Amino acid sequence: MFTKRLTILLLLITSSSILISQVKFSSDFDSGSIGSHKLIDSTWIQRAEGDSLLTLSYEIHSRFDPLNPIDTTLKPSARWYHFRMEGVKGKQIFLNIKNSETIRPFYSYDGINYQRFEQVENLFKGSVNKIFTQDTVYISHFIPYNYSRLLDKMEEWGSKPFVIKEVIGHSSLGLPIEMLTVTDNSINNSKKKKVWIHGRSHPSEAPASWHLEGMIDQILSDTPFAKELRKNTIFYLVPFINPDGVKGGFSRSSSTGVNIEINWDRPDSITMPEIKALKGALEKVTKERPLDLLLNMHTQISSSITYWIHTAESTTEEFLRKQLLLSALTINYSSYYRPEDQLFSAVAPRYVEGWVWDRFAEKTIAITFETPYTYYNQDREGPWVSIENLKELSTSSLYSVCDLLDLDKKHRILIDPTEQKTPRRWEKSEENSSIYFGDSYLVAEKEGAKLKYSIDNLAKGKYTLYRWKVGPAEKVFPTDINVWSKEAIVIQKRDGRFNYKIKATEPGEKADALLLVKEIY
Repeated sequence: MFTKRLTILLLLITSSSILISQVKFSSDFDSGSIGSHKLIDSTWIQRAEGDSLLTLSYEIHSRFDPLNPIDTTLKPSARWYHFRMEGVKGKQIFLNIKNSETIRPFYSYDGINYQRFEQVENLFKGSVNKIFTQDTVYISHFIPYNYSRLLDKMEEWGSKPFVIKEVIGHSSLGLPIEMLTVTDNSINNSKKKKVWIHGRSHPSEAPASWHLEGMIDQILSDTPFAKELRKNTIFYLVPFINPDGVKGGFSRSSSTGVNIEINWDRPDSITMPEIKALKGALEKVTKERPLDLLLNMHTQISSSITYWIHTAESTTEEFLRKQLLLSALTINYSSYYRPEDQLFSAVAPRYVEGWVWDRFAEKTIAITFETPYTYYNQDREGPWVSIENLKELSTSSLYSVCDLLDLDKKHRILIDPTEQKTPRRWEKSEENSSIYFGDSYLVAEKEGAKLKYSIDNLAKGKYTLYRWKVGPAEKVFPTDINVWSKEAIVIQKRDGRFNYKIKATEPGEKADALLLVKEIY
């Protein structure tokens, strides 16, 4: 009897060991990353007669980036993890992930389609607890936007007739850094606005790439809006400035351990090749005239959207106002962004914005835009970040840029009253303590002061008319000012002149731009 029991026990132990040993970890794929893994515990749980469940508990350490050889005082990051587990079907897997923020991360059974863990599967910070239904599963901090996807999208984007795709340099490991130049070449370029957008300086910031992909898809689309953008703008688009970091599954550095985001003021001897490539391309495209806008696309750990707006003390009051106008426009078009989410910092030469400021000052609005990984508006009960709402946000971003630079003169028409003769009982104001379009806005001297907006050659059609509500250029402002306020529905029966009149309701009333949005949208 004793021998029989010993044999059964040995069989159970052997069986358990085989089942446990079948769970394998790996990260040998595009954007894959894991530091170490260790089995902490294994337990058989009897759920019912003849029904037992194997529970396996692992401690996972996400991988730190290499030590920065240029500045060894910088602590390496280990935010990104993306690993594969095999042999998990039907087992309860408990993961305790160290070194990184684990707030409802993602899993996939095919390495392509990812979904967030449910709240009940991520009850504690750093933990994941789930019974998987398939044998292989991928676990990641966010839905990966890997190097292979970029190659596929660059091939797709580069095939458009109005796109020039070129290699502007190579990474430390020799991967190409590619730029798309997008414009309607049938229109003379001399009067077009110039917009530069780059992303993925920090490899872990995949949401920024999904957001930027949505913007590029729309810029290159066949919509009337996109066609007008291309008529009036030259876009310079660099989706990955750190391809080594993305492909290698790093968090905030290149393959060499250097955080290239803060490598812009280094001596040539220690400037990374990625930054040298970007500097060369920027110098080339600004040789004749500066950019109008540079967007540096990122993702932050805080659960909100933001721009990093440069203070007046480090730039000028006028430059601060221009940045706040872009930010306020984005708030206007997105429920995911609020005035209290705006962030402020001094412009610094180690960043691209500082490098641009030192060369072009107020002529170029250079600014960083951040998306979150988790949810929006610091509201855990609200919408969580997804590919779908990042693409929705890309529309908001494009409308904001369009309004800021007046890029669509056919379907989103700006009328600035200060560009016309100043009417009686109104005076111009150029103070920078308010957010407004152009170089000035109008202030009514008395109640009842009349103001007429006029443009020639408005195409016939149905338009929604909005009026910009001028508000204070402050770090936080009420949500009902610094916005487009809907005024009227306009029916333009034939091509020709358009007039719109307003009357001041009180002395000191502010009047700025109107926006006509054609119903074709």
